[in-house]
Amino acid sequence: MRLIASLWLVVAVLQSATAQSAAAEPQRVQVLCSLAPLASWALNVAGDLATVETLLPADVGPHDFSFRPRDLKRIKSADLIVINGLGIEEWLDKALRSNARDLTNKLVRTSEGLEAEFIYHLPELVLDPASRKKDGHSHAHDHIGAGEQPNPHVWLDPVFARQGVSNILKALVRIDPRNATGYQRNAMSYIDRLQKLDEEARAVVEGLAEKSVVTFHDAFPYFTRRYGLELVGVIEEVPGVDPSPKYLSSLLKVVRSRKVRALFTEPQFSPKLANRLARDLEIGIGELDVMETGAVTAEFYEVGIRRNLAVLQKYLK
Repeated sequence: MRLIASLWLVVAVLQSATAQSAAAEPQRVQVLCSLAPLASWALNVAGDLATVETLLPADVGPHDFSFRPRDLKRIKSADLIVINGLGIEEWLDKALRSNARDLTNKLVRTSEGLEAEFIYHLPELVLDPASRKKDGHSHAHDHIGAGEQPNPHVWLDPVFARQGVSNILKALVRIDPRNATGYQRNAMSYIDRLQKLDEEARAVVEGLAEKSVVTFHDAFPYFTRRYGLELVGVIEEVPGVDPSPKYLSSLLKVVRSRKVRALFTEPQFSPKLANRLARDLEIGIGELDVMETGAVTAEFYEVGIRRNLAVLQKYLK
């Protein structure tokens, strides 16, 4: 009995020491990100100094997400809330407005600092290349309200990604200055990798024989502009809304006249319509990932960009 009592005393002492140690150790910063690419950036900056989570489930994209009461609890408990900030998180707007006093200092917009002239506005694509103005942008749809809604897909441009990473770094240093050196070291290492990714993308696209592309949605204007591809059309102007027969007829004419080699779908949407169009046109069909869904890792963003580059090489080289 004395042995058992002694063992229990040892266990109690160890438990007490463990609890005191945990209490003495500062809590890690909690970072909550709206989109998978942003979480991938934050993971690289945070390393093991902070905890990073994504608000959306791995299999749900921002166009399909429904905000739930428990999501508000996660937002309120987070130390930082990382968003894109160009309208794709509409489901978050109400919560942010209703809790502005509590959340203002927590909010990080990764698009902050991008100059206005670099931001496309929806809809910017036209089916007639001749209607493009000399500055290279499309203005044929200005009467529909272009200029009011920015195209949010800036994360698909690795150069803009570096700006997003810098914004995350500034926020982490601000709220957790104790670990500033670690965050800065992590961020600089990751920015170097993004620079190499940018150089790799330039080399890949430069080696392509064909530069005209048609994507499923209007998600790639930043990527195509950055690397010298020409986005001549999209299959669905609005995600989830079937295009009209008139629109598809115009699209097919452009594809034939520009001798487009392939149509590109997205993993988040059904490829049925694109497959039918590709058969009718007798051209290839590939898949470009907008990276709005998926299990997030530190490598998620780089892997996604390189996968897209491999698809472009396969169909356009």
